[in-house]
Amino acid sequence: MWPIEQIPNEDLLFYRIHKSFVVDGEVVPGAFQERGEGEMRGMSTDWEKYATARDAWLRSKIPADNGIVEFAVGEIRAADLEVVHAPLFDNRAHSHIKGIPHDGQLRTQARLKLKRLFKWKINFG
Repeated sequence: MWPIEQIPNEDLLFYRIHKSFVVDGEVVPGAFQERGEGEMRGMSTDWEKYATARDAWLRSKIPADNGIVEFAVGEIRAADLEVVHAPLFDNRAHSHIKGIPHDGQLRTQARLKLKRLFKWKINFG
């Protein structure tokens, strides 16, 4: 297993967005979801130290149906969310954005913050 490292604020994370979360050219807030349970719960991303946006895109089942966005780690933390390195056996870059509330209104507010923070890296196609 890979060691867990501290991710610097200056680094980037890559996140996959499926085309079903884009309506009239806009990403819907529901695209930003935590998955999993317990310590493994989080919004899965890839850390630029160990992966490129293309690497993240190619992990998709159908890459053409997905786009990749980037987040600046420091901006995520400034939005009161946590960023943690969570390497997997086959993906050293795997990291989580954590702290999206479970409550409906608070969850929506956190997702809207994320929507304002991302930049497109790889668009669909």
